[in-house]
Amino acid sequence: MTRNIIIAILIIIAILLVAYYYKASTLNLSDKGITLKVKEKTVFFETTRIQTTPIVFSNVDIMQSKLSDGTYFEVATCEPLYEFNQNTKELIKVLFEAKSVDTLFSIRGLSAMRVTLKNSQVINLFIDDNDMKELKFVYGISYETFSPAVKKLMGMNFKEFPVGGLFELPVPMSKWSVIHNDFDGIITSTDH
Repeated sequence: MTRNIIIAILIIIAILLVAYYYKASTLNLSDKGITLKVKEKTVFFETTRIQTTPIVFSNVDIMQSKLSDGTYFEVATCEPLYEFNQNTKELIKVLFEAKSVDTLFSIRGLSAMRVTLKNSQVINLFIDDNDMKELKFVYGISYETFSPAVKKLMGMNFKEFPVGGLFELPVPMSKWSVIHNDFDGIITSTDH
């Protein structure tokens, strides 16, 4: 009997350790700023919300927030019968009407990307795609802020990347529209 209890306790401990080790990464906006967590590493950007604008379509709801540091934080949520395309890189390329999207890292649902627009300007971006019914991303981060954050989160795997990134975005750069919703694969139906 005691042996079975010990085995059960060891199994529970093993499950908890595995759950802790494989915990998803997060990207959150609070009243104090933006927090990025990857494994045991945390990066914090001090900023506040200046303005939040809701954008509503029949199958996607977006909350677009302009932040005091000139960046934008967006949360997009699908209706129950839809989910976002699982190719996050392609989704970002369509949303920003970009020439190219380079992924610097993707760890447990959090990715750092550099989006090159058609006019060759670069946008630095972090995106949380842990839940395919909800996307959270922050973009417009200056190189001076973005590079050390990427370096801290990547650790020894960090490789230098070219200087660049738009400063103080005057308007949101993501192009949400009805056309993007169903036709080019930003979202897909879950009831195929």
